[in-house]
Amino acid sequence: MKLTVFRYKVWDPQDDNEAQMPPYYAIREYIENLEGASVIEDDFLEVDESDLDVYGRISTA
Repeated sequence: MKLTVFRYKVWDPQDDNEAQMPPYYAIREYIENLEGASVIEDDFLEVDESDLDVYGRISTA
């Protein structure tokens, strides 16, 4: 089954101007459960479900 995974940013709770880009694309449900994370809507991939780890992520490294 094909799934859409998105790139995301995680904002530093102590500095609103500082964001980190984790080395993963992830399913929307995973990203929405992270504190301070936001989906980058225009940066996505279509992948096979079997390519994802147990958290619904795929590494870009």
